[in-house]
Amino acid sequence: YLLPYIEASKQVGESNKQGKILLATVKGDVHDIGKNIVGVVLACNNFEVIDLGVMVPAQEIIRKAREEQVDIIGLSGLITPSLDEMVHFAKEMEREGFTCPHIIGGATTSRIHAAVKIAPNYSGPAIHVLDASRSVTVCSTLMNGDTRDEYIQNISHEYSISREAHLNKRTDKRFKTIEEARELKFKINLESHRPPKPTFLGTKILEDF
Repeated sequence: YLLPYIEASKQVGESNKQGKILLATVKGDVHDIGKNIVGVVLACNNFEVIDLGVMVPAQEIIRKAREEQVDIIGLSGLITPSLDEMVHFAKEMEREGFTCPHIIGGATTSRIHAAVKIAPNYSGPAIHVLDASRSVTVCSTLMNGDTRDEYIQNISHEYSISREAHLNKRTDKRFKTIEEARELKFKINLESHRPPKPTFLGTKILEDF
């Protein structure tokens, strides 16, 4: 319903565009409900949106992004293999010399995945967007020269803390060696920790109570 009005208003507000954003669902994934919502929300907020659709290979996204000189690249994914494809895409962006913000979203994505798996493979900003309603705030902040650098710096700092906490958590979960387990066995000294004596031994019959 909104798209015809958005298209009609493009010519009027062309010079006032906030920025150009490329959206795509990664290779191997056909889910695009969330991506479509993000596209409409961004378009309603005066962003120019280029939607490549679903099942888009990394090199096709990179080729289009370079051709259109986009400001932000947004990837969507629903299934678990999409997480690996997003990591691959981040590596390809780095290899191709991209520095523009890379935002990711979708049911299987998470802040931890972005911090641990994606951000270390891309020198530009890699940011997880929780849902469609947050996309405008994130993209507007990234396109604002007054807020961009501080926002990116804060995200980078937060992701570093999350990444360190995640790695430490994994380290704590390692299995102990048999020697370590024996050293940590429950120790009790029966001489100094004798159980209390019962008030009586045997059977007590209560005939009148």
